[in-house]
Amino acid sequence: MIALALVAAAVLAIGAPQPSLSADEVENTQIVALAPTSAGAPFLPSSPRSDMVLARADLLERMDRLSFARRLLWTRTDTSETRRILESQQAALSRELESIQAIDLTNATESFNIDVGVFPVDELRKPFRNDWDEPRSGGRRHRGTDLLAQMGVPLRAIEDGKFERSTVGSLGGLSVYLLGDSGARYYYAHLDQVESFEEGEPVYAGQMIGTVGDSGNARGSPHLHIQWAPNGASDWENPYPLLAALYGEGRSTDARAYGPPNALA
Repeated sequence: MIALALVAAAVLAIGAPQPSLSADEVENTQIVALAPTSAGAPFLPSSPRSDMVLARADLLERMDRLSFARRLLWTRTDTSETRRILESQQAALSRELESIQAIDLTNATESFNIDVGVFPVDELRKPFRNDWDEPRSGGRRHRGTDLLAQMGVPLRAIEDGKFERSTVGSLGGLSVYLLGDSGARYYYAHLDQVESFEEGEPVYAGQMIGTVGDSGNARGSPHLHIQWAPNGASDWENPYPLLAALYGEGRSTDARAYGPPNALA
C-alpha cells in the first residue's frame, strides 16, 4: 500500500501527466516538488483577480494529475484505499475551485469573448506600447506587440485552451502556438525554454508555458513577441487592446496599460 501511495505521489509531483506513461514508468519517475506559482508581477501586489486566476490554474493542474493517477490505478484490485484517498483529495480541490469561480474573473476579458484571462508575462523590464504595424527590416511590418522582460521570466497562457505546437525559426526563434477556448490563436516568439507539453494538451489561464528569451532575431534583447488571431486562423490582429485590458484588469489607466509605475523608460 505504501508503494502505491508513492506512485500516486510521484504522479502528483511531476509535471503535466502524459497519457503515454505506463504504470512501471510512473513508479520509476523521480519525485519532484511542485514549483510554486508566483503572482503576475506586472499587476499591483494588491491585485486579487490576478492572484485568483493563477490559483485557479494551480488547482486545475492538480486535478488533472489526480485524474491521471486514478486512471492508472483503476484496473488494479489492490488500490481501493489509495483511490479513495485520491477521490477525497479531488473533492477537496473541487470545493476550492468552486470558491474561486464565485469571484468574478471575467471583468478584464469579457469584451474579447474570453472567460478567464491573465497577462502573459510575469515581470516587465520596460513599459509596453502599441507597436502594431511599425516597419521592420526587410520591408516587413510588425504584426504583434513586444513585451520586454528579463531572460528567464515565466510566460503564461492568456486563457484556457490547448497547446498546439512549438516551432523553431530564424525570425521567431523558439516559439509556441496556443489555441484558446474562445477560438483565438496565440503565437509566442523568442522563447528561451518551453514547458513539456504534448500537442493538443489542455492549458489553463495562468499556466506557465515557457520563459522569456532572445532566440531568433531577438539576440541581445530578450522579450516576448506575441500575436493574436481572434478567429483562430492566421488573420493576425493588433493584440495591444487585449494586453492593455489584461494588464489593467479591465481598467486601462495610463499607468497600468503602459507599464508598472516604476518601470524604466
